[in-house]
Amino acid sequence: MTTHVAPRYSHLSSAEMEVGLEVARVGIGRVDYLNDTVRLDGISAELFGFPVGAEVPRSEFHGRIHPDDWVFVEREVDILLAPEEPDVIDLTHRIVQPNGDIRWVNARKRVTFDKGLRDDGPVEGVFAVVDVTDAKVAQAQTDLLIGELNHRTKNLVTVVQGISRLLARSVAPEDFPEHLNERLNVLVRNQDAMIKGGGGAFELQDVLRSQLAPFDEDLRSRVETRGAPMRITADAAQVIGMVVHELSTNAVKYGALSQRGGRVTVDWTATPDASMAELHWQESGGPKVQQPARKGFGSQVLQTLPKLTLDGEVDISYGESGVHYSLRFPKSAVVR
Repeated sequence: MTTHVAPRYSHLSSAEMEVGLEVARVGIGRVDYLNDTVRLDGISAELFGFPVGAEVPRSEFHGRIHPDDWVFVEREVDILLAPEEPDVIDLTHRIVQPNGDIRWVNARKRVTFDKGLRDDGPVEGVFAVVDVTDAKVAQAQTDLLIGELNHRTKNLVTVVQGISRLLARSVAPEDFPEHLNERLNVLVRNQDAMIKGGGGAFELQDVLRSQLAPFDEDLRSRVETRGAPMRITADAAQVIGMVVHELSTNAVKYGALSQRGGRVTVDWTATPDASMAELHWQESGGPKVQQPARKGFGSQVLQTLPKLTLDGEVDISYGESGVHYSLRFPKSAVVR
C-alpha cells in the first residue's frame, strides 16, 4: 500500500505563496519553448529590465546575460534541454541591466517535456531567480581582505628578519633581546591599528601615524601630514590604513623615502560640497618613478579595495616628481 504525502505547503493559497515569494525577493519566470518566448513576474521583470507579463523573445532575454558568462550559461542550458539529461539546473551568473549596471543572480530552472507536442525538446520551463549581488560583493571583499592578511603577514616576517639582522650587527648580544622587543612592540601597535574596534571611530591623523610608526625617526620626519581633524569609521580606518601602509612601504623601497632629500606630503579635506572626503599622498624629491609593468596584489590594495569597500574613487599618477595617489571616499565614512 502506498502512502500519499501531501506537499509541504499545500495548505497555503496562491496569494499567500505570492506574498512569500515577494518577501523573499524571489522572481518567477515562464519559458514557452513552442513560441520561443519568456514571461516574467514583477520581481524578475524589474531585475532584467523587461515589462511585467510581456512575451519577451528568448533571444532578447538571453541578451541580458553578461557576455563573459554566456558561454557557460549556454552550455548548461543546452544540457538542460536534452530529454535524456536532468530537467533542473542551478546557475549563478551576471546580467547586464538596461542602464549598464551589472548584477549577480542565482537562477534555478525546470523544464517540462511532452512528446505529443514536441519530440526534440521541452515545451515549457519555469525558473526562479534571486539577486545575489550583495553576497557576491561581500565574498569578494572577504577574499581581498584574506589576501591582504597573507600579504601583510609575509611583509611582517620580512621586516622582522631585517630588524633581527640589523640588530645582530649593531648591538651587543646581551642587549639584543631588549632592542628586538622594542622594535616588535612598534610592529604590534601597527597591527593593532588595523584590527582594533569594530564599531568605533578613528582620527585620520592617528591612522596615518600608526602606519608610519614602524619607520625610524628620519623617515617619519620626512612625511608631512596636514588637515583638519577628521574622524572616520572603523571600516574606513582599516582600508585607509592598508592603503597608507602600501604607499609608505613602496616609498621606502622605490620612491621618495628611498633616498635622502625625498619627502612625502599627506593631506586630507572635504570636497567643496561636503559630499566626499579626499586624501592625497604626494611624493617629491625622490627618484623618477614609473607605472609598474605588472599589477600585483599591491595594486589591488591601492585601487580595488577602496572602490569595493568604500565606494571610493582612486587616481594614481607616476612622474618626475614622484607618485601622487588620490582617494575620494563618501561622507558616510566620516563620523560627525
